Amino acid sequence: MSRDQSRYCIALHPICDRDFKHVADELLYRAHGGAVNADITDPVIATARACSTAFYEIGLHALVGERLLYLNVSTDWLANPDLLPLPVEQVVIELPDCDFDANFWLDLKSAFDKGYKISASEQQLKRYGEPLFELTHIVKVDVRNSDVYALSQAYKNSGKTLLASFIESSEKLNMALSSGFDLLQGYFYAFPEQYQSSSQTRQGNRAADLKLLRSLYDPNCDINQIESLIAQDPHLCHLIFKRVNSASERRVNTINSISQAIMLLGFEKIRAMAATLLLANNEPIKRLLVFKLLVRAFLAKQLAHRTQNVEPEVAFTGGLFSFDGSARGC
Repeated sequence: MSRDQSRYCIALHPICDRDFKHVADELLYRAHGGAVNADITDPVIATARACSTAFYEIGLHALVGERLLYLNVSTDWLANPDLLPLPVEQVVIELPDCDFDANFWLDLKSAFDKGYKISASEQQLKRYGEPLFELTHIVKVDVRNSDVYALSQAYKNSGKTLLASFIESSEKLNMALSSGFDLLQGYFYAFPEQYQSSSQTRQGNRAADLKLLRSLYDPNCDINQIESLIAQDPHLCHLIFKRVNSASERRVNTINSISQAIMLLGFEKIRAMAATLLLANNEPIKRLLVFKLLVRAFLAKQLAHRTQNVEPEVAFTGGLFSFDGSARGC
């Protein structure tokens, strides 16, 4: 990973209620410090990097406390949310700006059923109508368009939460308030604030991380082997200790043993961290292979549930290492 490639960071754009109380933030990806736009070439990687920085490197509690976090996810995340598990109680899913196919609707309904709050833009609702309206909790409206104010009452009457975005003047702010908007966001009173991880390097050990994922899905794995593999990736090791000792975990004593951290966090959380770091890696060819490997692994696991001859965790391992020479190059 080159120095320039590892400079990505995140920004938070505050969201306030009608009393101007800071109640939520929109998580924004930035390719480097000082960038004013996202500059996203790969939505999957952008989601992984934003999640890795916010949830693992900085920590959600340290970043936003008890406030909600709005996160624009990729369609690939909706299809495979277990790759990057997000806290249902604190994360609002913002829908990507793309065409919605048949699989997207199934994935969105699954996220809705899991309890995620869904935020859709007024333009998306206008395009897709009732099917999307039924799955939407929050309607995000660009108030730069003067014709949107007439629609606000209809959304309010349907029980939707209205978020006025792109408030850039006192006039737009007053119009949003008088039109009954519940939430307010815009440059008029708050610009996005960038946050950079304190980590000195994001360089990981990809070979060890892939072996770690395989071992974590092995029902007969040995905890000593897990500990050894984690120790081979200093960046992952640092993030695990940061996570287990974070305020959200509410530990009385500081944990400084890898084996203790494994026991307290559990395999599921460590799997999520390892998968996220693999997806957030900056090498274009390798990150594509990693994503394909993880998708194959989860697909194999799901298929195994329909048979009686293969254990799901064994199938996951097989899927994870199902590529030929190209997979070994990761």
